[in-house]
Amino acid sequence: MTQERTPWIPPLGWIVLLPALALTGLGLLGVWAGEIDQDGPPQQTLRQLAFLLAGLIALVGVQWVGYRRAGSWAYPLFVVALVLLALLIIARKVPMSPFIAPRRNAYRWINLGPIGFQVSEYAKVVFILALAWFLRFRTNYRSLSGLLVPFALTLIPLGLILKEPDLGTSLLLLPTMYVMLFVAGAKWRHALSMLALVLVAAPAFYFSPLMNEYQRNRIRAVLRQDESEDKWRLNDGYQLNQSKIALGSGRLTGRGFVEGSFFKYDLLPEEHNDFIFAVIGHQWGFIGCLGVLLLYLIIITAGLTIASSTADPLGRLLAVGVCALIGAQAIINIGMTVGLMPITGMTLPFVSMGGSGLVANYVAIGLLIDVGRPRPIDIARKPFEFTDELDDD
Repeated sequence: MTQERTPWIPPLGWIVLLPALALTGLGLLGVWAGEIDQDGPPQQTLRQLAFLLAGLIALVGVQWVGYRRAGSWAYPLFVVALVLLALLIIARKVPMSPFIAPRRNAYRWINLGPIGFQVSEYAKVVFILALAWFLRFRTNYRSLSGLLVPFALTLIPLGLILKEPDLGTSLLLLPTMYVMLFVAGAKWRHALSMLALVLVAAPAFYFSPLMNEYQRNRIRAVLRQDESEDKWRLNDGYQLNQSKIALGSGRLTGRGFVEGSFFKYDLLPEEHNDFIFAVIGHQWGFIGCLGVLLLYLIIITAGLTIASSTADPLGRLLAVGVCALIGAQAIINIGMTVGLMPITGMTLPFVSMGGSGLVANYVAIGLLIDVGRPRPIDIARKPFEFTDELDDD
């Protein structure tokens, strides 16, 4: 007897969706605050509302398709994502305007008439889907040689995204892969060996052609953030210095909505994108920042609960991958805002202004919610439980 899939969002799904909507609401308030004193309609706010609607429609579409059917399309979607990422690299040498045109010297967007989308934002979701599909029934990744394919699935899109250049999005793929491999049962000694290779190669990567000079400057900015030299603070260290001042000036409860010098005098570059967390801290203080962290904690806790409650290997890997992606992105963005990590152009998920990132994140939690739907009982052993430790090394 087959059990029908429920046509509504399950309880844990609401615990994922409502905090995401609350985070988006905070971001919309931040965008609107910057447009209050402008003549005419708040165009950026209305634009972001339109992207929120598109994201919710995409979320419903994912529920209709289902994560299992989406998983069966994982490899074709992954190939399409790689082709589009490769086109962005080719466009640096072969003009493809207006289909592909640079923005701030970066080739990240593909334009289809009036609609443009950032390929890397959707590629990171497709990456999770493809890696989960590859790992779901395999055990060869429990040997060192078996890790080569997961690393290839990660490093190929990582390299293409890095050349756009988009350092922020590329940094998400490796931690997401490691978390998924850990849940799938990869051996610690193998994973740590591969991580050691990455760390050893990091200095060479820093000086390689894959890194742009401005990206090296951002890394140096973290190391020099406490220097008092005015020339440095007004150039490479300007964003980080202003971000820390904005956060600190908010104190416990903040300067108030639309209040504070950073809003009145536009003192923080990229305030609604990369540095939206500093805006929240400036307006609502430590309490506001703590509230944002709590909302992310709720999403990730509910997502991991969904992962642990399913016996489907694909569903478990997808749920964990989405949680890792959202968690890593939030940690990196907040870390760079407070000076613990280099400024990478990483946005804060669900909060920062930007259409592609917002829609892609709602697609991701759409997959997560769909994993948590009640389904017929799968008669199988629990996934990724290994009792034979004599398998090949």
